[in-house]
Formats: sequence, C-alpha cells, structure tokens
Amino acid sequence: AEDAGLALGEIEKVSHDLADLIQSISAAASQQSAAATNISATMNVIQEITTQTSVGASQTAESIGNLAHLAGDLRRSVADFKLPG
Repeated sequence: AEDAGLALGEIEKVSHDLADLIQSISAAASQQSAAATNISATMNVIQEITTQTSVGASQTAESIGNLAHLAGDLRRSVADFKLPG
C-alpha cells in the first residue's frame, strides 16, 4: 500500500509538471500565432507598396516615352530654322 501511495504521489507530481509544460507550450504557441499575424500584416503592406511602386514606375516610363516623342517633334519643327550670323 505504501508503494502504491508513493507511485500515486509520483504520478500526481508528473501530471502537474506536464500540465505546467502544456501551459508553457500553449503560451508560446499563442505568442508565435500573434507574431505570424503581425508578419502577415506587414507582408500585406509590403505587397501594397510594391504594387504602388510598380504602377508609379510604369507611369514614369510612359511619361518618359511621351517626353522623348515630344522632344523629337520639337527637334524636327526647329530643324529648318537658321540663326542669323
């Protein structure tokens, strides 16, 4: 009976230790979940900024193309002018 009592006491101690360990694991999992949520939100912001940058770069390239076309038109329109001298 004494051995059974000691065994039950040991089982109780191990059970408490396991419960504490499970609580620690649960807390760590919650922290990791919160961190993952923050990372996901940050990635969404980065994606939005990347999209905006891409649109801006496309608009800039289009504007440069238009400017080059206008410069060519201007060069052709003044080609026949002669400066007195």
